[in-house]
Amino acid sequence: MPEAVLLRLLCRYPHPAALARNAGSPTLFPAIRRLERAGLVTRRRGLYLVTASGRRQLSLDRALARCVARALSG
Repeated sequence: MPEAVLLRLLCRYPHPAALARNAGSPTLFPAIRRLERAGLVTRRRGLYLVTASGRRQLSLDRALARCVARALSG
């Protein structure tokens, strides 16, 4: 699962049970641990929180997707 997709899921579903229910991938939690080690996600009081650097990464990914879509359409 791409990093940006996982960050979007974590923004939408910060609770692990809701995340597992809605995403349901077996490779989900090892990927989240990888994002934690990278400093993009933290865990507090049982919830996954996207850090400021994770939000910047997510906004960069969205900007890149818009740029590529604009280049391909014109």
